[in-house]
Amino acid sequence: MAILAANWKLHKTTAEAVAWARAVKRSPLAHRAEVIVMPGFLQIPAVAAEIAQSPISLGAQDVFWEQSGAYTGMVSAAQITEAGCRYVLVAHSERRRYAAEDDEGAHARIRAALAHGLTPVYCVGEDMDQRNAGGFRRALKEQYDRGFGGLCADEARRVIVAYEPVWAIGSGQPATPEQASEVAAAIREGVGARTGLLEGLRILYGGSVAPDNVGGYLLGGGIDGILVGTASLDPIGFLALLKAVVGNG
Repeated sequence: MAILAANWKLHKTTAEAVAWARAVKRSPLAHRAEVIVMPGFLQIPAVAAEIAQSPISLGAQDVFWEQSGAYTGMVSAAQITEAGCRYVLVAHSERRRYAAEDDEGAHARIRAALAHGLTPVYCVGEDMDQRNAGGFRRALKEQYDRGFGGLCADEARRVIVAYEPVWAIGSGQPATPEQASEVAAAIREGVGARTGLLEGLRILYGGSVAPDNVGGYLLGGGIDGILVGTASLDPIGFLALLKAVVGNG
């Protein structure tokens, strides 16, 4: 079953979040894909209540590696789990940019998430300079080597990797399905060499996704689903994406 994950970023009031969840959960398409919604922290409880008993799963946009202590503004894996989340984003490109998150911190977050039964969605990707220089493989290797460092195959299998080329996010110029498939193959090979995981790693693509290009990624080989940001905010637009995912997944 293909995955469609919605990252709302810094959008939506609680009322807007509930209205979105109410509209999407009613669609019969929600049963035909693994739908994940990732609201802001303050909207999680209301969305959790709205999607209870529905096929939609709940995720958070970040997690801290410590479980308690003097860490103002941080949210722990235990707190996220208690709120009803099953998934959590780790090291999204915007967290890397605005909160200075790095791969060592990503590893600690992945460990914390796994310890509490959460599925980390670990974001990796290269910028335009790295791609133009032909070094995207090296840039990605540094990210997944550190993020997956010390994980065994069983632990690595519980992590979802989201490939989000930084140069494509919000640009209207997505990576081609061929580029995404090439990267997915490199990630699987690299993570396998690092952890011993030979099969079962799920990889998402994110970056300027639209209903008319979803099929290319899912049918191109190696991509198991889509991570979508701004295009997920409107429930009608999201359902159009979901229809495309279901039709091609």
